[in-house]
Amino acid sequence: MSKIIVSSYDKAEAAFKQYRPGYVVSILGKDEGPSRSFDGLSTEHFIEVRGDCSSTDENAERCQVLIELAQNWDRKAPILIHCHQGVARSMAAAYILMCAAQEGRCEKQIAAELRKAAPHADPNILLISGADEILGREDRMVEAILDLSPCAGADCGGVVILPVPS
Repeated sequence: MSKIIVSSYDKAEAAFKQYRPGYVVSILGKDEGPSRSFDGLSTEHFIEVRGDCSSTDENAERCQVLIELAQNWDRKAPILIHCHQGVARSMAAAYILMCAAQEGRCEKQIAAELRKAAPHADPNILLISGADEILGREDRMVEAILDLSPCAGADCGGVVILPVPS
């Protein structure tokens, strides 16, 4: 079974050392800290996205990159995704990857798995909306996230492991 690992910016390097993922996705604002160091990771398996997540144009580009990663993902190698807190942008990216990698699965089931593993997750709805459109999911991804119970924000910043069935 494949894995997606989600962490905060502060815990990304430690998560990388512990889980040795084959891919890393860093989602950071323009002014959010320097890139983290991921020794031994090939440059083609490191995706750094910087910018404003409220920009629809930029989100479409981000979503396309994530969808292409899901389509080309060697499932033997886990993916580490991190943003500043590991709550909104990285959880949205994880959900997008999970949906893109499991085309036939129900979006609500995938969202429920995300919530179970990460009660603190509050996925960025603008990122999800962009991916929903690209994947032709007819707003089912957005609806699934909006239908989730409210997040339990007390557990921010941890490392979350999301299994992805092959």
